[in-house]
Amino acid sequence: MLAVFYFSVFSVGCGKKADPRYPDMYYPGEVSDLTVSIDTEDRAVLKWSASQEHGDGWNVKILKSALKTESDDCPGCPRIFVIAAYLPLDDLNKDEKGRFVYLDRNIRRGFLYSYRIVLCNSSGMCGGESNTANVGYYF
Repeated sequence: MLAVFYFSVFSVGCGKKADPRYPDMYYPGEVSDLTVSIDTEDRAVLKWSASQEHGDGWNVKILKSALKTESDDCPGCPRIFVIAAYLPLDDLNKDEKGRFVYLDRNIRRGFLYSYRIVLCNSSGMCGGESNTANVGYYF
C-alpha cells in the first residue's frame, strides 16, 4: 500500500515545463566576425559574413549603442542597445571578400558606437547576438 502511494504521488510531474522551442537547426547561427570602421564619408561601415547559408526572406537586425565620450564614460556600466535597422539580408551589398556591408549614416562626432547584429530567418526566428564591434568617432 505504501509503495502504491509513493509511486502515485511522486510519479506525477509538477512545475512549469520549458516553453516550446524548435530544434536549434531552425534558428540562424550567430555572426562572430562583425567589424566596424569609419570611412572617408563619415559613415560607420559594418561588415560580417553569414555563419550559414541563408534563404529568401532572411532579415538582419542591427543593434546600436552610442556613448558620449566626455560625459557618459562609465567603465563597466551596461550598454543599452536599440534596433538601428531591420532589413532584408538580400538588400545589402557585399564587399570583395563576400561579406555583407551596412552603412550607418546616423553617427556624430564625440561618440563611441557599439554594434551587434542578429540574423532572422523567413519564419521570424532569430539567432543569437553577434560579437560586439566598437568604433570611436572623435576626429
